[in-house]
Amino acid sequence: MLLAGLLTVLSMGFGLAQFSDVPAGHWAKEAVEALAAKGIIVGFPDGTYRGNETLTRYQAALLIYRLLQQIEEEMKAKGESPTMEAMSSEDIEALKNAVQELAAELAALGVRVSALEDSAATKEDIARLEAMIQELKAQPAPEPGMDQAALQDLADRVEAASIAADTALAQAQQLAEQLDALAQDVEGVKGDLASLQTQVEANAQAIQALNELAVLLNQDVLSLQDRVTALEKGLADLQGVDLEQFASKEDVAAVQEFAAALRSDLVGLSEKVSKLEGTVGDLSGKVSKLERNAFTISGSLNLRYQSSDGALSGYDLDRVIGGTIVSSGDTNGNGQVVDEADPIAAQSGATSATLNLKLQTGKLDATSSGGANTYPGLVQFSIRGTWTDPNVTNGGSTTPSLVIDSVATTLDVAQGQTLSFRFGQSVNTKFTEYVMDNETKSLGHGLVATLKGLPLGTTLTAAYGEKDPTTPNFDYFKALRLAVAPSDAFSIGFSYAQHDVAFAEVAGVDGSLGLGPVKLSGEYFRFGTNVFSTYSEGGYVRAELGPIKANYRGLALGAANPAGLSLDADNPYRDGQRGFTVETGLPVFGANLGLHYNVQMDGTFGTPSASAFKATLGLGLPAGFSLSAGATLASATAGEWFPATYSFAGVAGPATAADYATAINATLKHDGASGNALVKNLNLTLAYTNRTLLGGTTDALAAYGDYSGLALGPISVDKVVFRYNDSNLQNAAAGQTLKGGIKGGINLAGLPLAPSLTGEFATRVSDGGLSETKYGFGLKFGQFLFNKSVFEVKAAQYSATGLQITPAGTDTDKAFDASADHLYSTTPGAGGVLSGIYATWTYWDLSFTYGLFSDQPLSTTLSGIFGTPTPNYGRVFRIDYTVNF
Repeated sequence: MLLAGLLTVLSMGFGLAQFSDVPAGHWAKEAVEALAAKGIIVGFPDGTYRGNETLTRYQAALLIYRLLQQIEEEMKAKGESPTMEAMSSEDIEALKNAVQELAAELAALGVRVSALEDSAATKEDIARLEAMIQELKAQPAPEPGMDQAALQDLADRVEAASIAADTALAQAQQLAEQLDALAQDVEGVKGDLASLQTQVEANAQAIQALNELAVLLNQDVLSLQDRVTALEKGLADLQGVDLEQFASKEDVAAVQEFAAALRSDLVGLSEKVSKLEGTVGDLSGKVSKLERNAFTISGSLNLRYQSSDGALSGYDLDRVIGGTIVSSGDTNGNGQVVDEADPIAAQSGATSATLNLKLQTGKLDATSSGGANTYPGLVQFSIRGTWTDPNVTNGGSTTPSLVIDSVATTLDVAQGQTLSFRFGQSVNTKFTEYVMDNETKSLGHGLVATLKGLPLGTTLTAAYGEKDPTTPNFDYFKALRLAVAPSDAFSIGFSYAQHDVAFAEVAGVDGSLGLGPVKLSGEYFRFGTNVFSTYSEGGYVRAELGPIKANYRGLALGAANPAGLSLDADNPYRDGQRGFTVETGLPVFGANLGLHYNVQMDGTFGTPSASAFKATLGLGLPAGFSLSAGATLASATAGEWFPATYSFAGVAGPATAADYATAINATLKHDGASGNALVKNLNLTLAYTNRTLLGGTTDALAAYGDYSGLALGPISVDKVVFRYNDSNLQNAAAGQTLKGGIKGGINLAGLPLAPSLTGEFATRVSDGGLSETKYGFGLKFGQFLFNKSVFEVKAAQYSATGLQITPAGTDTDKAFDASADHLYSTTPGAGGVLSGIYATWTYWDLSFTYGLFSDQPLSTTLSGIFGTPTPNYGRVFRIDYTVNF
């Protein structure tokens, strides 16, 4: 490699020649072409250079010979002698030094060759390699494509060779610089050649030493050549190995080209990433501002044609088929849809268009009108608007409706002090448990203002609005609260609210106090037409000491919503209660022991009317089971049972006398959702209550459960419920109930039209001639005629005996709830039947719907589809097209 580098340097600046296998851009292309142009190298007969093949000693001798002839001819052309006699002693000394440097380089080369020999494979290594190759050949043929591990190894070796070549090139360039310096020295002494000829003889000894050194160098070269020959012989032993099975030269070249392209791409990507990082930094600030000032528009556009006939009212159609176009939904906001009627009235066909629009913002940056102050994140609002085509003649709205949900803003009025306003129809606020308790249900339209950060942790809240803005009755409410909390251990608040039309008001004081482990809290309030003269009152005090909790309460009638200014029904105590309670919970030998003592008083303080002591014990068992037991001892002046109701935790308390009746009870449960459940998704409860052992006359038994999530191929069982209970085992005809239900389906999506079937059945029979039954079925085609086209038809019937079938206001949907002994109704009545059929075809957002309901059996209702329906019926046809945005 050093010799090639030397020849390359000596040939710089000569003419050019071309070889077919020297690629453009190769680092040695210019040197190869210069040597070829000078005649020092002539290539092979096929016009190739074969730069990757080994240079033999004969080829090296021929190249040196041609080089010496070229130098001699050039010197003769200049009239100079190429003999040693033409050189001065300084020239000879310089040449001697150069030769010595070359000898050092050759010695270093020898060290490198020795290292190569040391690292070269021995015959034993070659034998092991041959064995490994034979083993590889014996293995099954690999998947098509190159061996990635071999290619990676070749790539690593190519990279190492590239580094070595670069190093050799750098060394050659260093030698070129030395030779250039030597050439300059030769040019400088040409004028002194004549005077130096006489000194040639004096330098004979130096010439002789140089000759001896040349001999030594020649011997070193021969020794090195022998070593190389030995290496070549060792490599020849590998000629029987087919290395092409791992990777061909073309594969290696492809890897090299891919690596070069990859390096180029990485450089380009690095530059792009740097630019993107700068861009992302700029965008980050913009995005932060946009997020803070977020503004969204959403809503829907509905186009509708609807007609209906018949007259069916008073019934809740959700008990037959829920979620239909005839459902009025949960209009009273109690979470139930089966306690409200869904009337169908006659209406001729009409079209309508309804636009629902909602504008919602984040916290918008704002500036005061005078421009003196800026407020980041000041304003936040939500506006809903509804507009229905005013040409609708049958129940349509004639004027647009704009509803302000809420508009909120917060001002920094001073250091650590904020003043916030909230406007809109949702005036949700809570002062205390009994004064202005409207977190869930809005009291009306208006505003709430809150000033925080005043001295001593003081907060001032004011509310103002109209309870019934739909009528001009000026039904205003006004409320004010001052709360002081100088520390976490102490707080006190004063509240006042007024309702104009009712001429009612309520005022109260509340507070909390922490005394070490003891925590106290309470409230006292007055309400009526005048809180100072004509009023009723109520209040309570709570105390906690570790696991021990106690309270004292005294609430007059009407205290649940004093002055009509608290709409939420989550009050901790019921109206008309006076009494106290002490309760605690303790762990005992792995079980949970609960103790509860409750005293109820009459209208005057200090006179107990009833009391009850309850003890409960809960124990966890293996396989998802648990066991609980309890005992209640009650006494009352008016009878055995404890009639009052109470809940310390803030949820609705027991509502019947039986909740505090003297009794012993035990309950065994299996939780199907437990991680160690004996049967997954199976919930079981077995409960027994005995009142005879403590002087009563009844005992009760209940066994119920449900199972869900069963799948047998295309058949799925969504839920199975079962229940048996007897509220009085001493009288078998008094209170027995048997209930059962199942719902599921069959999915045949693999068949044409992708059909599926659904069905449900639920019934209960109770003593006294009471019964309820519901059944229904449906057929759905998921791919009806073409894609995204769905056709579905449902039919169902609900009937009751001895019960009111029309909504009673307290009805709940318990058809598939095993813990309840009814489906929908618990109110005695004449009973009846309700049935319906419902069909809908949907294509994307376009739907056609037909519904027919009547107070006749399902068979009679079905006959009315193509004939004349029974007198008490309601029929609806609707076309809907809805777009959400």
